[in-house]
Amino acid sequence: MPAGLIITLIVIGILLVLWLAFGYVFFHIALGSKKREDNTIPCKGSLFERNADNPVLIAGYKWYDKTYHQYVTTKSRSGVNLHAAEFRNPSNSNTWAIVIHGWTNVHREMSSYAMEYYRRGFNVLLPDLRGHGDSESKYVTMGWLDRLDIVDWIRSIIAENPNAKIILHGVSMGSATTMMTTGEHLPHNVVCAVADCGFSGVKDIFVDQCIRKYHVPPKFALPPASLWCKILNGFFFGEASTLTQLKKSKTPTLFIHGDKDNFVLIENLPKVYKACAAPKAKYIVHGAEHAVSSHWYHEEYWSKVNAFVNQYVVPAQPITE
Repeated sequence: MPAGLIITLIVIGILLVLWLAFGYVFFHIALGSKKREDNTIPCKGSLFERNADNPVLIAGYKWYDKTYHQYVTTKSRSGVNLHAAEFRNPSNSNTWAIVIHGWTNVHREMSSYAMEYYRRGFNVLLPDLRGHGDSESKYVTMGWLDRLDIVDWIRSIIAENPNAKIILHGVSMGSATTMMTTGEHLPHNVVCAVADCGFSGVKDIFVDQCIRKYHVPPKFALPPASLWCKILNGFFFGEASTLTQLKKSKTPTLFIHGDKDNFVLIENLPKVYKACAAPKAKYIVHGAEHAVSSHWYHEEYWSKVNAFVNQYVVPAQPITE
């Protein structure tokens, strides 16, 4: 074999290894486990930390700490141990809200949302998604495998209470999880969903982040990262499409997005809204950044949410404190 050809093959081999290594680094940064050694609430470096003095957040954490709850577990279809906090309402209601957190967060950071539902008589389940909080997994799945876990949480509620009426409410990655879940064949017990600032697909959000945050060409970074995701998580980025799931949805959904969101851009809203095959409504929160609509515009936010939810489930007697 000519020396020149050997050198060319060696160079190609080195470049291929570097390309795959770069893809692994990107995959690990985005989808490596987000479990924390320091469980300080709110998450350090998150929007919740920058709004740590927000009275809505503070009230939610205080409510969580003083309200009786228990920790429950289940095992995913792939054998991953999953954890959640469960709040049983003293009203003995059949209504449930499954409230789903975002990327890098944990279930307790959704306390203010849980508090609102609980005060309206709902039982509340706050799961930790894969690779977050107390739930296992070396890798995060951005809602894709989590959607099946939420289906299993739904089934666990119905197994105990066949008459349960269940709503899903997710924020950011939790919103994507919610939307992806609605594309599954869900029992009639799931009556509606609220999807707050979710993305249109895993590939879409990473394309956007490559361009705006990491300043690397998506066509260079994403193929090897997606390959690693297939090897380690079982799916390519392009398979994890919120839009594809929404086209199969039969769950009435309220789509919410802040028009100042600079993480999951508001351009995602018309995409997911158009794709949804179920009854739907949308609410644009003017002035809200990413994942803070409920914190900054609390009364307006919950007025919109409650009006939508009330179309599909009769609230129990409100809890007064």
